[in-house]
Amino acid sequence: MNIAPVSVAEAMPLLREYWAEIAGRYHGRPMTTAEVDEIVRVEPSDDLLMLVATVDAQPVGCLGLNLSIPPFAEVKRMYVTPAARGHAVGQALLAEAERAALRHDAVTMRLNVRDDLVEARGLYAKCGYLEVDPFNDDDFVAHWLAKDLLYTTPVGRGDPRLAGMLAALDRDLRDRYPDEDIGPSPVPPGARFVLACRGQSPVGCVSVQPKGNDFELKRMFVAPQARGTGVALLLLEAAASVVLDAGGRRIVLQTGTRQPEAIRLYEKSGYTRIPNHQDPLSVCFAKDLTGS
Repeated sequence: MNIAPVSVAEAMPLLREYWAEIAGRYHGRPMTTAEVDEIVRVEPSDDLLMLVATVDAQPVGCLGLNLSIPPFAEVKRMYVTPAARGHAVGQALLAEAERAALRHDAVTMRLNVRDDLVEARGLYAKCGYLEVDPFNDDDFVAHWLAKDLLYTTPVGRGDPRLAGMLAALDRDLRDRYPDEDIGPSPVPPGARFVLACRGQSPVGCVSVQPKGNDFELKRMFVAPQARGTGVALLLLEAAASVVLDAGGRRIVLQTGTRQPEAIRLYEKSGYTRIPNHQDPLSVCFAKDLTGS
């Protein structure tokens, strides 16, 4: 399957099928060509980014994305041809739409749907879209849905969102190591910070700091409510990208024996143990990025 942006003119055959089905289901009868012509005229799609899915060069679905309302991206004109239903075309279109939204600095997806479109509602629920308060007054709509997107972004040391994450990390460490002196770590020159956010809310952070010929992974933290949702793996991927972009080739890190979930994460992510400097409470890892 291939999904690519196209012009409205290129998407028009699918858009006409979409309107014929949507309007036909509402009225309980097939739409005439003239009626579809009129709907297309009064409901233009020129302001949308149109995505079309193809299989063997044949169009099988489309989706329109309104990117003019940051921080939101609104899903419109979602359609999969009858023959292609049940083959994950809808999920693929939504996933590509979410990637496109992030490229345009939109961090929350939203959409509305009629009550009778049960299949569409099931698809959106399966893809993580949740019911929210109405954000328009469309008389034909019964459900308003939204999804906060997960992403990473580089930030400066003075970013207030990062400061909140680092403070939460220090509290977490003090709870785990009450007999240790836990305090803010010094930030060396060249340290780079990455923040993980879901929608507009920060949910994690990490930094990579030069250490000899390597970079050291430091200040890795995921907010408790976001654990188990892919944030940690996304942060590790972002950290590796930062290191490679800076010309680094290896990441080293130190974590504690009272952080078993962190140890499992690093082992799962291809980090191998290295000597731990005789600290009984620490475990050290390294990962060569040239082979990853």
